[in-house]
Amino acid sequence: MKYYLFILLFLCGTLTVPAQDRRGGGRGSFSLSNLSSAKKDIPDSLLVADSTSLKSRRIIGYHLTPLLGDPYIAPMDTDRLNIANSTLVESQSLAVGYEGNVGSAAQTRMFFDRKEARDFIFADPYDYYITTPENAYFYDTKIPYTNIMYTTAGSSQNKDERLKGTLTLNFGKKINIGGDLDYIYSRGHYDSNGNKLLSYRVFGNYLSEKYELYAYLSNFNFINKENGGLTNDRYITNPDNPVEGYDSKRTTDTKAFPVRFTDTWNRVRGKQYFFTQRYNLGFERELDETDEEGETKKVFVPVSSIIHTFEYKDNRRHFGSTDAGIDTCYANIYETGTGNKVEDRTSYWSLSNTFALSMREGFQDWVKFGLTAYVNFEKRRFKLPRVNMANEGIGSYPVISPDANQIYDEFSTFLGAEISKRQGSLLTFNARGELGLLGDDIGELRVTGDIQTRFPLFKKDAIIKAYGYIKNVNPAFYIRHNHSRFFVWDNDFKKIQQIYVGGEINLESTRTKLSASVESLQNYIFFNRAGVPEQNNGNIQVVSARLKQDLRYRAFGWDNEIAYQLSSDKEVLPLPDMSLYTNMYVAFKLAKVLTIQLGANMYYNTAYYAPYYEPATQQFQLQREGKEAKVGNYPLINAYANFHLKQARFFVMAYNLGSKFVTPNYFSLSHYPLDPMVLKMGVAVVFNN
Repeated sequence: MKYYLFILLFLCGTLTVPAQDRRGGGRGSFSLSNLSSAKKDIPDSLLVADSTSLKSRRIIGYHLTPLLGDPYIAPMDTDRLNIANSTLVESQSLAVGYEGNVGSAAQTRMFFDRKEARDFIFADPYDYYITTPENAYFYDTKIPYTNIMYTTAGSSQNKDERLKGTLTLNFGKKINIGGDLDYIYSRGHYDSNGNKLLSYRVFGNYLSEKYELYAYLSNFNFINKENGGLTNDRYITNPDNPVEGYDSKRTTDTKAFPVRFTDTWNRVRGKQYFFTQRYNLGFERELDETDEEGETKKVFVPVSSIIHTFEYKDNRRHFGSTDAGIDTCYANIYETGTGNKVEDRTSYWSLSNTFALSMREGFQDWVKFGLTAYVNFEKRRFKLPRVNMANEGIGSYPVISPDANQIYDEFSTFLGAEISKRQGSLLTFNARGELGLLGDDIGELRVTGDIQTRFPLFKKDAIIKAYGYIKNVNPAFYIRHNHSRFFVWDNDFKKIQQIYVGGEINLESTRTKLSASVESLQNYIFFNRAGVPEQNNGNIQVVSARLKQDLRYRAFGWDNEIAYQLSSDKEVLPLPDMSLYTNMYVAFKLAKVLTIQLGANMYYNTAYYAPYYEPATQQFQLQREGKEAKVGNYPLINAYANFHLKQARFFVMAYNLGSKFVTPNYFSLSHYPLDPMVLKMGVAVVFNN
């Protein structure tokens, strides 16, 4: 314990290493001071009362920092270029593995983009589609704002459709309300791999000098048909000679490719209520200005804030199957009392309250940083089918009782502190440390943060940043406990220990971004070949270097990103050695109003033993014994045409065009192929005038 406290004090006092949610946030992903280049004219701090840049904008989007709810400017979806690519699952990370169609389970191949597991691990594969307090948008708009996008791909038998929209408006200067909707209906190109995802959110905020409130309620209902992947990859890699059950129809009709099982599905539901509020204490400062009546103008200066953040989450999962042969696909089958049907159900809810007291940065010239102390209380309840042991003694075996529930209650208290400097550009930093003092997470430690400097170079900004964290955390609940038809475990795992350090150089003058990271993991937990969680008692190191270089010359553009990563134990933590993205195009205007972008892009990663997605656990595990196959060494090539006319953007894309002239090996995960070549189209319209 003394060791952890020493580290906490050291990092808060010296090198501050980005603040993250307790169970969220990628490595080095959060920085208040790292505004996008498109927003470089906006001050780093939102506390600047006379910011003309902010006041002149018709709409501003915000994200909130975890737990404490500090707002910071978030980039809006207004890019005129690359809209077609932004609709792909591949655009979510430099390299992504998923089941092949939009809305399916996905995991980034970039280790340092992965987030800490939720307690409800069944929601992790849908991370790209779930709203959280960290990725949720809040708005301040002078006029009503609407942004609607519709995309479609494929024929009637395998069509993918997505409708996504936001509507928000202000009532006066203090109140904003709005709503989000995201609906995905994907029939899929392969047997039993369709998806139907619906999520929505109602949100609002109230902002005044002394009181601030951000709140939303959200709901999602995700249904995914599951097929367990192809039973024979040669239907993709060698369709003229697939060997197993050769059928000329099966080589041309992707719906006829043999799969592991059918009539099987996962349904994951969730709802969330969130609000964060603060009351500001301060004083009025007179300005060297007068109003129309000759009175001296005054401005309220916040000195400290009393903060309260509330979050309630409720999640439910149902894994079902009526496939009579699904039992033959698993080594262990536990009695559940449901006959040949699979009816695995579990649920979870959590209630979190955070109370904080903050001293605000900059209320006097000598106050160069802000300081916050907080305490967090969290109650969690998990409901699983009860496990009983039949035939006591030798030869006993577990029996699942679906009608009898086993309840697990957990409670935790965390004490934390944050120190930050967000104003100015020469040096900004943010650090947060928290320690589990009471309850089931006692001894948990998280210390995270970053430090950054910004200076002009060739008339544009150059940014140098360092970040890192130290963690000592409990494994997620469902990694410790799971009761289902095919997988039963109750584990007593040690805490996972992580030490991470990274750095980044961003040169806007040359459009260059270079970063490097290293992490050391002790007691790393993975899902082994049998599909159950296992803890590695050794130490694993992961090293990564990443370069992003964009080139522009008149109408010509060439965007490039390449990453190298190395895992010291590829048997336990397999990663592709190299991943890259390249995008070459020409962009020009027609009749001074229509912007046209014509080009092609490519995603590529070296071959490696990619994870297998197991539907019964909804986790990415090591490849199944006897079914090993490398994934990668295939260029995913897409050709596109993007258009922008006034407030409308639309595109046409030939997705996976390379499958027509490159050796067809387009697997995204072990035994899960990507969609074959298909035409994608979409339109996005913004109403804000």
